[in-house]
Amino acid sequence: MNQVLKEKLASLPALPGCYLMKNEFDEIIYVGKAKRLSVRVNSYFNRPHSGKTQKLVSEIVNFDIIITKTEKEALILEMNLIHLHNPRYNILLKDGKSYPYVKISLSEDPTVSISRMKKDKKAKYFGPFPNSGAAREIVNLINRLYPLRKCNHIPSKPCLYYHIGQCIGPCVEKVSKEKYDEIVKEIVAFLNGDTKKIKSEITKKMYEYSASLEFEQAKECKDLLDAIEHTTAKQIVEMNDKIDRDIFAYHAKNDYISFSVLMIRSGLLLVKHTDVLPLYDDEESAFISYVMQFYQSHILPKEIIVSKIEDSSLLEDVLNVHVTIPSRGVKQELLKMSAENAIKAMEDKFLLPKGDDDIQIVLDELALRANIPSTHHIEMIDNSHLQGDDAVSAVVVFTNGVPNKKLYRKYNIKNDEKRDDTASMYEVIYRRFYRKLVEQTPYGDLLIVDGGITQINAARKALNELCIDLPIIGLAKDNKHTTRALVLENGEEVDIKDYPPLFFLLTKMQDEVHRFVISYHRDKRSKSMTSSLLDEIPGLGPKRKNDLLRVFGTISRIKEASIEELTQYVPKVVAENIKKTLV
Repeated sequence: MNQVLKEKLASLPALPGCYLMKNEFDEIIYVGKAKRLSVRVNSYFNRPHSGKTQKLVSEIVNFDIIITKTEKEALILEMNLIHLHNPRYNILLKDGKSYPYVKISLSEDPTVSISRMKKDKKAKYFGPFPNSGAAREIVNLINRLYPLRKCNHIPSKPCLYYHIGQCIGPCVEKVSKEKYDEIVKEIVAFLNGDTKKIKSEITKKMYEYSASLEFEQAKECKDLLDAIEHTTAKQIVEMNDKIDRDIFAYHAKNDYISFSVLMIRSGLLLVKHTDVLPLYDDEESAFISYVMQFYQSHILPKEIIVSKIEDSSLLEDVLNVHVTIPSRGVKQELLKMSAENAIKAMEDKFLLPKGDDDIQIVLDELALRANIPSTHHIEMIDNSHLQGDDAVSAVVVFTNGVPNKKLYRKYNIKNDEKRDDTASMYEVIYRRFYRKLVEQTPYGDLLIVDGGITQINAARKALNELCIDLPIIGLAKDNKHTTRALVLENGEEVDIKDYPPLFFLLTKMQDEVHRFVISYHRDKRSKSMTSSLLDEIPGLGPKRKNDLLRVFGTISRIKEASIEELTQYVPKVVAENIKKTLV
């Protein structure tokens, strides 16, 4: 320790404030707050440390302090200094991820939209939702169910939404505040989970249409009911007060700390969020810093539930929100759930290789167990179909253990035996490597098939016919459909569960190829289910077709629309083709 540092440590006051640790280049590498600066700052130098804290202390050659009146002021200042300097040893939520909310503007003519932040004090906000897709899904549903305006600005003449009954029409005549209040009240009830009224009204219409043999309109009502069930089906927490709550827990291990947040709104568990970050200071300080930074990009709830910490009253005072440390009951169960998520996030972190060197060690172990020279370039294949329909295959590629998405490929199965996975495996491998042979591109180091010896034999048959010598292995699963072993070409099974990093890496690869092929299969099924007369209309491509179906809902309504209404979404020549075709 240099003399300047010793003198500064000896003169520290026993007052609250912040300290800024600096390295030899005078860079601020850590910012902290203290109730008594003399005790807290000296603790870095008068006792032994290990791990990442030791690394932090080894770089400190100087520090500055800022004295505050209270510990509350010190905590607020600490957040501002972290935001200003971005010290590399502090907890930093760099992505600033904020979750979307459904916003009901309470302007003269209200609208429903998606918002990331609560900026408009005159609006109502609901959420958060786990992603923008979930929020957009419910906004689209609300816009179909309730006739608030859809336009950003009131147009001079009625739009299509007015004509199909999805807009109350403020462009036609002024709508009373009482009428808007009634609609907004119904939307608020819907977003709070009360869907009985709207479902009853739609069900009544569905039976009326059915009785009058208007089956297409009846199906529209049924589709709406299904959409309501799908969109509002969320995990319900057994709490009757419907108070908005966030539940924070943490778990520290091996110089890392994992955080878990459960976000509950109106009795619904909407979001589970975790972060795993390096730990350079004591756990409680890191936890408080994380919670403070979290609310720089998220809306505060009515209550925050946290693990047992000494400074819970300070957190409550600074955030101006009720902070609870439960010891029993439902809240304690929620805290336990959050803690379990934090532990799981930490386990996942340490099962995955963390750096290039670590990944190479795992890949070398795979090469050793598979008895092959290299695993630099790995290809994995999987099939998907629904009782033989829309059969597809997909190949994913991993370069040095990392997904190489530019090399991913999708395949439609052409053979007649679409239910036969081995036939599909043979077809796709033959087509893929025949192309590689023609184009003279590298074959890679290893081919992994999602299956056992039967799939391996099908793959080997395809490669033998092309005179390609490439190592092949399969993946054996247990009765829970979890990968448990490698399958070699001689049928031998090699255990991998005794080496968690390899097990986890292969599981991640397997999950990736499964995700990719299932996504393609769903896309193909969706396209085959939506094929219609619209496909035969010149100039009407997939995007325009989807736009028309989204707006009009059915082919029948597209048929009934005028040229003028259609030209709001497609060129006039295409609109005329539509009218000619849908006679």
